Amino acid sequence: MGFFNWFSKKEENNKTTTSQSIEEKYQSILTQLEKHKKTAYLPVVENNPISFSAHSKYGGYPYLRNENDWPVCENCKLHMSLFLQLNLSELPIKKDEGLLQLFYCTNQEEDCESKLEAFFHFSKATACRKINIENHSAEIKPNNITIFKEKRIVDWQPKDDYPHFEDYAIHDVLINLDDDVYDLLEDRQAGQTIVDDKLFGWPYWVQGEEYPFDRKTNSQMELVFQIGESEHIPYMFGDAGIGHLTQSPDNDEELTFGWACY
Repeated sequence: MGFFNWFSKKEENNKTTTSQSIEEKYQSILTQLEKHKKTAYLPVVENNPISFSAHSKYGGYPYLRNENDWPVCENCKLHMSLFLQLNLSELPIKKDEGLLQLFYCTNQEEDCESKLEAFFHFSKATACRKINIENHSAEIKPNNITIFKEKRIVDWQPKDDYPHFEDYAIHDVLINLDDDVYDLLEDRQAGQTIVDDKLFGWPYWVQGEEYPFDRKTNSQMELVFQIGESEHIPYMFGDAGIGHLTQSPDNDEELTFGWACY
């Protein structure tokens, strides 16, 4: 065998060995990721007339316990927009009584988002709360805010969700993820963190892990709902940002919303 033929054969064998090694690493990592798999639930929505209802929904009018129950922005003094309302009795798991509501000030004329640093958790530009349903909703005329089209959440589609690599060290996910295997996971859409809107599951981090902590117990808060580049709410957080509504494991009334963008 000539030198060049031998060299080509050796190079081909090395590529095969490397390929097998990457494939073996890939399969090993998939096995490890399965141990940390969670089920997330993707919302299925239908357009709905705007109403003061207690259903799970994006946008529209919120359920109000009384005429003074609609949260007001600290900066502009106007009603905040309803982004999300979850009726806890309508959830696929972890059913409970009451509502979770997320309000966000969209007043760009007063620059509330920037002035109140809405991207940080516990910002005064947002209002996150758990409330009880008491009879029929009060109905009031909102003062000069954006009212998004109401999209009622009528079902939930379960989907496997895997930890973002930023979560590996925090949650003892003992995986050494090199670039070749990371690229292979992305190419095959395996072991991925869902980037879309979802209930529960793992957070998709944009600028690194940013779990908030309960202000009294200092416990790490848990993801309730993720809002990404949502077609359901026509609003962008910064530059294609992703927001997370989280809740304390110690106190279900300790809720917050924060976001990060690219």
